[in-house]
Amino acid sequence: MTKPKVFRDENLQNEFDKNGFVKFHMFSKAQVKLLQDYYLETQSEHETVIGRKKFHATNDTDNAELIASADRFIKKIMFEEIDKHFYNYKTIAANYLLKQSSEESDLGPHQDLRFVDEEKYYSFNIWVATEPTSKENGCLRFLKGSHRMHDTIRPLPSYPWKYESVISLIPPYFTDITTDIGECIILNHACIHGSYPNLSGHTRIAAILAMIPKEADIYHYFLPDGNPENEVEKYAMTLGDFISLKVGYRPENALLIDKFKYDFSPINTSQFKVWINQNMSNEKTRMDKRYKFIRSRLSALVKSIGL
Repeated sequence: MTKPKVFRDENLQNEFDKNGFVKFHMFSKAQVKLLQDYYLETQSEHETVIGRKKFHATNDTDNAELIASADRFIKKIMFEEIDKHFYNYKTIAANYLLKQSSEESDLGPHQDLRFVDEEKYYSFNIWVATEPTSKENGCLRFLKGSHRMHDTIRPLPSYPWKYESVISLIPPYFTDITTDIGECIILNHACIHGSYPNLSGHTRIAAILAMIPKEADIYHYFLPDGNPENEVEKYAMTLGDFISLKVGYRPENALLIDKFKYDFSPINTSQFKVWINQNMSNEKTRMDKRYKFIRSRLSALVKSIGL
């Protein structure tokens, strides 16, 4: 099934659809500085949980006023540019992400929460750091095309991840994505990704905004702890529901629209390697075609100038 397009640039849309992420320059240095300045103004409120979390988001503070204020500010800055690059979209929530300088700040392979019916739509983040990112300060890493590997339900507060049994096999196939000031990464929430630990000596700050295609409904999936039947609760959500959502708890006012049992059985090593080999084969074929195209163009150019 063809999913709705949201990028105005067809090349960006195609790369996003193929890889599960895409990087491009979206913001000015002045806009990025405003994002950084707001964080510095609210730094003490943001860092109330740094003693127990080396990587956390604004939502983890459980500070409703801060969460709402950060959401409004990030959207205000990002909205100055979004319509130049996207259409047919609606936004969910915005957060700051704090990655402390610590060996414990790395993020292993994972997928983000599921917000929509991913058989019909996708959800994604606009991710922008307030400084250049590199391996030293914990840049993002992606398993290209992994959003197309399996359909997965990813509820809160925790769940048996479908790729847990092969998690140690994933990092060698990661693609590292560094960014400069003003560059953003658009990442499909279903794409497997992670990040290096931040070893720069200071906290690295990024701002994110979650978005979905305009016609998609917003959902939240909840799996109660100690639920041997793996019965997932599905809630219809509003933006207000997400802003007030407390980590580990059911949405307070959202409408429960479904309960269903889900098979969280993990994939095995053989299944993962088959997919990896197929994906790498497709990538090699694409690169071979690209190489032949460039070679033919160069050959034609040489002939045209009589060399």
